Amino acid sequence: MMASSIDLLTKINDEFLTCQICFETYTRPKSLNCQHTFCLKCLEEYTPPNSVRVICPTCRSEQPLTADGINGLKDNFFISSMSDMLKTVKEIRSEDKDGTSLMCDTCDHDNRKVAIARCLDCTDFLCNECSTWHIRTKLTRRHKIVSLSEFESGIHNQELKSRAKIYCMIHDGEAAKIYCQSCQCPICHECVESGHSRHRRCSLKEEVLNQSHQIENLLKTAKEKTDVLRTLQRTLKDIKQTKKLDRDKAESEIERICEIFINTIHRRKQELTDELHNMHATEVKRINADEDSVEMQLSSLVSCTEFSRKVLEYGTPKEVLGLNNQMTQILHQLLETHPAATYHNTNQTDNIQFDTNADASVRVIRDNLGRLIIQKATFDEVVNKVLKQLDSFCVADNHSMVRRNGKTLIQRAESTETKLVVQLGKQGIADGEFESTPNLAINSVNEVITADYDGAKIQIFDPQGNFKDSFVTEVNKRMCKPAGIAILDNDDIVVCCEDQVHIWTHEGKSVLGFGKGQFGNCSSIAVNSENRIVVADVGKHCISVFTDTGKMLLQFGAQGKGESKLVEPRYVACDSQNNIIVSDGGDCSVKKFSSQGEFLLSFGAEGPERGQFQGPRGLCTDEHDNILVADCWNHRVDIFTPDGCFMRHIATGADSLHFPWCISLTTNGKLVLSEDYSWSVKIFELPEYRHDSSISSMDEIISPTTLIPDFDQLAGQFDLPNLLSNKVSWWLTSPNAQDPEHAVNGLTNGNIHNTIATSSITRKPSKTLASKKSSSSDSDLTAMTPLSPIAPPSTPSLTGQQALDAVLNGTNGGSNGSLSSTGSGKIHYQGKVTSLNDHVPVTMVNGT
Repeated sequence: MMASSIDLLTKINDEFLTCQICFETYTRPKSLNCQHTFCLKCLEEYTPPNSVRVICPTCRSEQPLTADGINGLKDNFFISSMSDMLKTVKEIRSEDKDGTSLMCDTCDHDNRKVAIARCLDCTDFLCNECSTWHIRTKLTRRHKIVSLSEFESGIHNQELKSRAKIYCMIHDGEAAKIYCQSCQCPICHECVESGHSRHRRCSLKEEVLNQSHQIENLLKTAKEKTDVLRTLQRTLKDIKQTKKLDRDKAESEIERICEIFINTIHRRKQELTDELHNMHATEVKRINADEDSVEMQLSSLVSCTEFSRKVLEYGTPKEVLGLNNQMTQILHQLLETHPAATYHNTNQTDNIQFDTNADASVRVIRDNLGRLIIQKATFDEVVNKVLKQLDSFCVADNHSMVRRNGKTLIQRAESTETKLVVQLGKQGIADGEFESTPNLAINSVNEVITADYDGAKIQIFDPQGNFKDSFVTEVNKRMCKPAGIAILDNDDIVVCCEDQVHIWTHEGKSVLGFGKGQFGNCSSIAVNSENRIVVADVGKHCISVFTDTGKMLLQFGAQGKGESKLVEPRYVACDSQNNIIVSDGGDCSVKKFSSQGEFLLSFGAEGPERGQFQGPRGLCTDEHDNILVADCWNHRVDIFTPDGCFMRHIATGADSLHFPWCISLTTNGKLVLSEDYSWSVKIFELPEYRHDSSISSMDEIISPTTLIPDFDQLAGQFDLPNLLSNKVSWWLTSPNAQDPEHAVNGLTNGNIHNTIATSSITRKPSKTLASKKSSSSDSDLTAMTPLSPIAPPSTPSLTGQQALDAVLNGTNGGSNGSLSSTGSGKIHYQGKVTSLNDHVPVTMVNGT
């Protein structure tokens, strides 16, 4: 039995036909402009009421809604057709297992019989009686009827192709046999008379054949590039291994040279120590000799004095006179002789000290130990050949496709590197300097407002980092030490000062103080869109919510590790939905709560890997509610989706980032953060938030080792023209980078997901975002959540119906070109996009 295209459809059922919101088979699938598809009901529940736009739950791209709302989005007819086809195949194959059967489509509704065959022309399922009448009726006598077993086997695919019909979109029931090249759509004979008589036309079969040839050419080129990419993939692994060997070699050399320096230093240390001990021994020996001399003279003087006193007291005059000369001589000698010549006529002594020039020694070691250099090395012939082959496929270096005002343009891509724009401040007490690691906030005009805890002052810098003003945080002659800082909607500055919250104007005038006695040790503060003040209390392990007048509205949290518990709530932030996000330094995690304090999710674990933290500190959110987290001891800032899935490192030590502390985003997308130990503030420009730049590719968001599907294997199973002719639009929506661990599953399921960091993610079950897996997926919840670039895709894309129209009818949005399907399950379009009177030649690749 020959391989059936239906077999391939059953293989991709689990992932490709599963909604990524409810994780069930699609019900009334709706496609977004980004080509991600979801159930109508799921999108209605996901999108806020009366919303004028919908945000894709997968890639966060925005799409405006019409007056019809979610219902006005395009139906994904391909998904619907595929679902129906799969349902049919399953029912046919289950007939012998559980007794279920398909019912006849032409019998009376109240008296339907079991179907035994199917008409290849009108695609109806027929019972025995109806199939007999079907071939006797005048209108259907030429139809081909086959048994269900033959239909399921796929042996009639070629005949399905020849018998498939396309019906006119204007005149119901009329077969479209003509293709209008001017309007790029299939038409019937009545259409020719009603408005297409002066247009360029050809037969529909001729146009399908022409586009099929174009697809085949693209498939051939795609196979060639696939082979090149596989070779490049192996080559990159070899290059990476070579780089590792170079690193290990350099590291060994560093160890060797350092060992030489260390041994030399140890030898010199021993020499100096021995010399010190010898000098000390000489000094001690001299002192011991002097000590003995002093002791002898003291003993003689005491003895002579006592003897003379006894003679004077008890001796006779004759005895006194007899001893006078001798005693006087001895006493004079003892009194006039210095017992220790070293200390005679001097007020100084010799002290041993170590004389060194430490700075010069450090410079000598630093300058002579060695340095790392980059040397250019030429690739070998194999690598150069691969790179040249790959270059031959590329449109242009450093260019990208963008969609503006309905037109597809090629523009030069801007830098995708995180760039340090300015560094301000250092340790000190002068203006613009800090006495401790500053916390910071950004006001409505992008001024940087810092809080210096040890300096007890607030400082204001303009958007370029220039110092503007400052004021001391003093209230009623009491100095307050500012910790967390945030900005109210009127640009007043709200600061938490250990056990109280204070509000100052921009000019430093005290407005309000509240919370005395309610806090243990408040460390961070945030303001949500309703101007409510959210305070993180490290002392009481809780979060408190106040009005801007100081009235407490809510308090939640308790000490411990768990969903609603907090060990060390260091920093707090709010997103556009007023959800409260807390970095828990004691638990190495980030937790998200609703505005009412209800636990939503938790992500992160201790470690250096992606999605893990070693000292999570400041955090903030962007306009898409993605969460940015400062990972202090890993020296990086990471970005996560609103659901806590790791996206990428947006700043690391390679970007001159060290010990990031408090972070915030300006309205023009610049990252402002403070650094511990350097007592400074740095401003970075981020590529994903740079205005008018091309959208970052998926490799820039996350770069797993992507396995390239086997083109020949897929092409052998997948007969694109047959499926298209069988009323099934083969349109695989834009897949993301495939997880290497699930390469085979990703290929057969037709839905390739990003590799997401395996950090711990805990979610509270939700009706909108159900936390369950599809029936056949063996990956965890994080692997079930595909990631896409932060901003909407910049390249144009087509829906499933548009893909079908483009191949069979040519209706690809006013374009004149060709579509192809690559082995990775993507539709490629190459041609011209026609907009009014201008023609811009482009090459569009959806999902790349």
